[in-house]
Amino acid sequence: MGETNLTADERLCIHLAGIVQGVGMRYFVKDLAGKMGLGGFVQNTPDGRVKCMVQGDKAKLELFVTALKNAPRGRVTDVTVEPYTAVAEVFSHFDIRY
Repeated sequence: MGETNLTADERLCIHLAGIVQGVGMRYFVKDLAGKMGLGGFVQNTPDGRVKCMVQGDKAKLELFVTALKNAPRGRVTDVTVEPYTAVAEVFSHFDIRY
């Protein structure tokens, strides 16, 4: 995989709730992030939600969150967005974590 030059302008932790596991949501999120040039990861959580850690340009992140709220997979009933400020990891691409 090639490295991309991402700017870590903003970092967000996003949780999706509703019917979001077992419907291809992680693959939708990965594809969307890749098309938008965002870095980070997506994973299922034990409580039935999907968690996204994402970084990139603020305007792209706003579009990303809007797209997640209207995801064509499953049924998203709640999107929680929190700033993520820890700098322990800089994402060069977007992955699905298991």
